[in-house]
Amino acid sequence: MPSPAITPMPHVSRAYWCEQVTYRSMDADGIVNVSRRPVASPADAVRGIRTAVRALDSTLAPMERHRALSWVDGAGCVGAIATLHRGEPCGFSLSYRGRWIEWTVRPFFVFRVARESLLPLLPTSPCAAAPTPTPSPAGPDVRDPG
Repeated sequence: MPSPAITPMPHVSRAYWCEQVTYRSMDADGIVNVSRRPVASPADAVRGIRTAVRALDSTLAPMERHRALSWVDGAGCVGAIATLHRGEPCGFSLSYRGRWIEWTVRPFFVFRVARESLLPLLPTSPCAAAPTPTPSPAGPDVRDPG
């Protein structure tokens, strides 16, 4: 049974989190490179994947090149855009010179909040969180142990 569609409120919009992960080998054992970025629309997300795949197409093995270009120029990217419009994640992956590359796109909601409604942030540095002690004009506090 499909889940009901979530209708965002006026101050909420949908954006798309795009990731490209390159693994050291076809076994996806070690990450060589990761790039991430948000985009505003499904078309922008899929355009980013298409651009990256086209940059590699002349160096791909013949079978992988055919598969990549079929996705880029065919129904793969159209289906990906439709999937993102439904609020579902999508992706594409291929082998490239013994490495494995994955592109994924995940929808997320962006909440717009008026500045006066924002909560103050805590300091991120431990040094900034603790006040610096100031010496007493009378000198250090010495108590008689007895």
